[in-house]
Amino acid sequence: MRFSVVIPTMRREQILADTLASLESCDPPPDEVIVIDSDDAGSSQPVVTAFDEAFSRSVRYHQTAPSLTRQRNLGIDDSSGEVVVFLDDDVSVPARLFAQLQEVYDDGSVVGATGKVIEPDDHRRLGPLSPLRRSLLGRGREGTFTQYGYPRYLGDAEQPRDVEFMKGCFMSARREAAMTVRFDEQLTGYALAEDEDFSYRLSRLGRIRYAPEIVVEHRKLGFGAHDPRLLGRLVVVNRAYLFRKNFSGTASARAQFAVFVGMLVAHRLANRQWRGAQGVLEGARDAWRAGRADTLGAGKARRKGAQS
Repeated sequence: MRFSVVIPTMRREQILADTLASLESCDPPPDEVIVIDSDDAGSSQPVVTAFDEAFSRSVRYHQTAPSLTRQRNLGIDDSSGEVVVFLDDDVSVPARLFAQLQEVYDDGSVVGATGKVIEPDDHRRLGPLSPLRRSLLGRGREGTFTQYGYPRYLGDAEQPRDVEFMKGCFMSARREAAMTVRFDEQLTGYALAEDEDFSYRLSRLGRIRYAPEIVVEHRKLGFGAHDPRLLGRLVVVNRAYLFRKNFSGTASARAQFAVFVGMLVAHRLANRQWRGAQGVLEGARDAWRAGRADTLGAGKARRKGAQS
């Protein structure tokens, strides 16, 4: 089985070099590595050129305008392997990564696969696995989504299972399925939750397998660099968009989403993230306006159809 690795990057040359070095140590190695740089100055090209000279397999470099979703789609289009592996530029992969993925994909019903991701953890903050947030997840199975489109993160990370979402720093999919699903380029820039959207739609085509024996280290170096106000706004706006896109907007689901937004505000206030709380409230306003515009647009379309 041939594997293509796709890595988006932007102005993080040394970080990218460390990730490429991790890939160089893999046995067997991937069949091709595709780096998509969104810096118009091409700052990562020398790093990729040096890696190409040392690496025994195909290495390709592209430039494009800043957009994580566009970068990943370009990687899909340029790939030739049976499986595309999406990595962030700040990860370290195990030497047997591609042998382990081969074992998972030997099952023809599997269209996607991921593994255990080790990330730095700030225990001072209320995060995704806090009791408050867990109380909104309902009684569904870990690794699936709630009815309002929020992921039920894994409490037991050691149990292999089928899941509906993968972390964006380490995702993989059969190329044919990835070509069908693609990444939603309406989610621009940082494109928060684009990985969940891609994963959920991929899971409608077949099984996504979580394999805890595959362990990837994610340094998570880019998250803190974003303005907390902008990030708070994106959390709500993007999740509201994906809720409307992928899930049934029942009254119960909409009510739970509203409670979820309130919880986001409470978390940020508890963590003394004042600008983040402001951004969440602004996002809620913008999401409500977008939802209302969609409703009005749908109503006009129905009336126009009835008249014709």
